[in-house]
Amino acid sequence: MPEQDPPPIRLAIVDDHELVREGLSALLASQSEARFSVVYTGESVAEAIATTPNVALLDVDLGPSGAPVAESVAAFEEAGISVLMMSAFDDSAAVRSGLMAGSLGFVPKRVSYDTLADALETVARSELFLSVDLAAILASAADKPDLSPRELNALRLYASGLKLTAVAHRMGISPHTAKEYLDRVRAKYAQVGRPARTRTELYAAASRDGLLKDPAND
Repeated sequence: MPEQDPPPIRLAIVDDHELVREGLSALLASQSEARFSVVYTGESVAEAIATTPNVALLDVDLGPSGAPVAESVAAFEEAGISVLMMSAFDDSAAVRSGLMAGSLGFVPKRVSYDTLADALETVARSELFLSVDLAAILASAADKPDLSPRELNALRLYASGLKLTAVAHRMGISPHTAKEYLDRVRAKYAQVGRPARTRTELYAAASRDGLLKDPAND
């Protein structure tokens, strides 16, 4: 009897941007030659787990209301689902925490389809996907946090002396969301062993790391 092709890899795409996840789903459907079957697209880890995928393609940053990547990875791992992280930014601290929680690899969103397909198939075999991007992240300075553009903007505005409400106004977000960004900045500094709880400590840490400039020039 002729050898049968293996069943397609059941894939969940978890991202907080609809255009990104739907674009990835369409790309995989058009070029995968039945290698992948997208069973979920959305931003809910719990809903993704319920669809019983083989692999979760997980955005490192699911937005201010999303759980830290390590928690999301741990939830997938507990359900027996392999995780490949992805991000538009090289958030080294978050990627390292995701790897420690059990993720099997990372790809930036700029990668080619062939690289993405190779990474997904590697992770589906429960193997670690090693890449130049991941190697660079692992080799990056461990004591400097990697902040998203929004986290960095909130830090610069807050460290410049603005009150939380003024930071929120300048960023066009609610004070609650501004506070969440600053809390995540503090958490990332704590994660690399450099607690920065007060405004003065945040200013000193960010100044040392060369992160401060005139927010009006952002």
